[in-house]
Amino acid sequence: MLNIKCYNYNDSTLEPLMTIENDNNNNLFKKKVFFIFFIFLLAGCSTTKEKYERELPSLPSDWSSSYQSMKEIDGWAKTFNDEELLKLISEALENNKDLRIASNRLDIARASSRASIAPLLPTIGTNVSRIQSSVIVDNQGNPERLYAYQDSLGVQLNWEVDIWGKLSRQSRSAYKDLESAEADLEFARLSIAGLTAQSWYLFSEAKLQKDLAERNLETRISTLKKVENRYIKGVAQSRDLRLARSEVESTRADLINKQQILNETARILEVIIGRYPEATIVPGGLPSIPQNPNIGTPAERLPLRPDIRSLESQIESAGLQLTSTRLAFLPSVSLNAQWSTLEDNWSNALEPNRLAGSIIGSITQSVFQGGRRIANSKIKKAQLESILETYAQALLIAAQEAEDAIAAEKTLTNREIAINKAFEESKAAEELTLDQYNKGLSTIFELLDAQSRRLNSESLLINAKRLRLTNRIKMFMAIATPVYGNN
Repeated sequence: MLNIKCYNYNDSTLEPLMTIENDNNNNLFKKKVFFIFFIFLLAGCSTTKEKYERELPSLPSDWSSSYQSMKEIDGWAKTFNDEELLKLISEALENNKDLRIASNRLDIARASSRASIAPLLPTIGTNVSRIQSSVIVDNQGNPERLYAYQDSLGVQLNWEVDIWGKLSRQSRSAYKDLESAEADLEFARLSIAGLTAQSWYLFSEAKLQKDLAERNLETRISTLKKVENRYIKGVAQSRDLRLARSEVESTRADLINKQQILNETARILEVIIGRYPEATIVPGGLPSIPQNPNIGTPAERLPLRPDIRSLESQIESAGLQLTSTRLAFLPSVSLNAQWSTLEDNWSNALEPNRLAGSIIGSITQSVFQGGRRIANSKIKKAQLESILETYAQALLIAAQEAEDAIAAEKTLTNREIAINKAFEESKAAEELTLDQYNKGLSTIFELLDAQSRRLNSESLLINAKRLRLTNRIKMFMAIATPVYGNN
């Protein structure tokens, strides 16, 4: 280590010194030191530039799927006009365990960011001590022990001067990590809100499907009674009676299954919102699909996604870490100062002529570390390249999610229209077949088949409505639409 003393305080004398500590050939040593320092200075000027700039993959000016925008929205949760949904989302954002974990990670990142500022500032320490000494004197033939006390007060200051920007880049890197953690928490909140809404409407569908199974069981029981009456009169065969009974029991089993699905979806929703899973939540219905929102363009919307912004911050953090690692090849410049006094009377302790101190400036350059710095530089470069690839992949996945949801808007709408027409026709066919059966113009097979077709189309219609709601939520999440907006 090379130490450069700048000033030395000794009693009341202030002597400026500029001496380089060495053993032999002081002048030649000075020349070598300053030559090396000059070379490192030039190297520092060339390596302090940020060489890694964020390169964003190009995004198209419009979506590949046709879509008709209708309305600007400020928050997607309100578009469904579902007060119960708003309450559930609020409860989930307050109590969800995954969100609390993400919040704890943010607290850690925030504390780390604050701690990263410390190396840029000097450290100051103090020490206080008391020295006790004793002597034995001869007091007229009687030995006597005398005690003397001296108190010491010292102050030390240590400061690594960040002339290359290594420490400041580490601090900025920690701040970018904080930005990444904030974006991760925002993404978690958006995901939990979306998951809550999807689970709520899945739960609502399960309730509607169970209600449908109950109505279908009543229909099957009513049909069985008709067959029983016809059988008693000798009009219906034993085969017809057994078929009707079979349909009743099959429908009863289906109802039991629907009840189980309802309970399971209730428990899933309760866990998401932070409740104990006991299946006591009350279900709602399926609201109408709101107007198509304005979704902008890929270049406008995708970079707004919290997960994408998190990766962008990680890229910047990794670039700063790489630069900081390369700056570690340069020498460290530090200042060390200390002042102290040794007193037996504290009333004079702060007088200038009672203080002694020194200021030492040092330039430290590690010559050999076994390749550690080169390895660290390669590690940081590889980490940066990895994050860049992750970012490019995440952007493609985000685009896929958005494109899938946008394309599904049209296909799911057309599917619901077709299923609704099928339901209306099957319902009319069931009524005609029942009337014909009562008149003896159709068989039990035809009646049960007509009832099954109506049941299936009605079940598909409920599912189609729920799928459109779910897809709309997915689209909101894919294009980073705020949950509540600014209001």
